Amino acid sequence: MRVYLDGRELEMPAAATLGELIEGVAPEIDPVRLVTAVDVDGVPMDPTDVQALAGRRLTGDEQVRIDSATADELVALRRREIPAYVARIAELFEVAAGGFTAGDTMDANRLLATGTRELALVLELDQQVAALGGADATCAPVCDAVRRVGTQLTDAERDHRWDEVAALLTTELVPALRASLG
Repeated sequence: MRVYLDGRELEMPAAATLGELIEGVAPEIDPVRLVTAVDVDGVPMDPTDVQALAGRRLTGDEQVRIDSATADELVALRRREIPAYVARIAELFEVAAGGFTAGDTMDANRLLATGTRELALVLELDQQVAALGGADATCAPVCDAVRRVGTQLTDAERDHRWDEVAALLTTELVPALRASLG
């Protein structure tokens, strides 16, 4: 088994599970650092899911990569990732609006649902990063737009007023998303 911690190969005794391996690596991790990524043979694992890590059996032939970061490094990394997520959501909403306008409501609703789920996750991530980094959230204008038009959007969708859904997406949410990109 080959084990890498932050790019440095470690000599580790065999472990039956990934959880045991990570426990064994723990003394090698600087106490001010957090485990941010774990993958086995290129397959990412959730480093916070202790139960899944404990249940992941190892054969001894794997290559395990463990990455860690300080809180400041983690904040900086996540801040750099947020704009790509926001741009993707804006694109989803634009395509959904086009679908509503063209009468393709089934696909448009799927895109809107996907974008909405992703937006909720990104806004939560932004809030958590802001709290961890002691700074303002970068997506505050998006939160304001959601508060301003969320109920209208839900009502329009429920009542099948697809042109109104498209208009709210293109005139309110997409511009707020794009503005948050800087």
